[in-house]
Amino acid sequence: SLTTLDTHFKDGETVSIEMLLEKGLILSPVAKILGNGKLSKKLTVSVPVSKSAKAAIEQAGGSVK
Repeated sequence: SLTTLDTHFKDGETVSIEMLLEKGLILSPVAKILGNGKLSKKLTVSVPVSKSAKAAIEQAGGSVK
């Protein structure tokens, strides 16, 4: 969720499958970020995201690759 990203990543960081696994946020290398919660940090996300998550990430100044 967006709240999880906001809690576990610093402003300007890149969110990848590898980072999610390293931080213990997922257990398998398959994930999709959903748009529930709030995001206040500018992140670069290279993980599949829902349409609402993409909009929230971009609204916070981040990007989705």
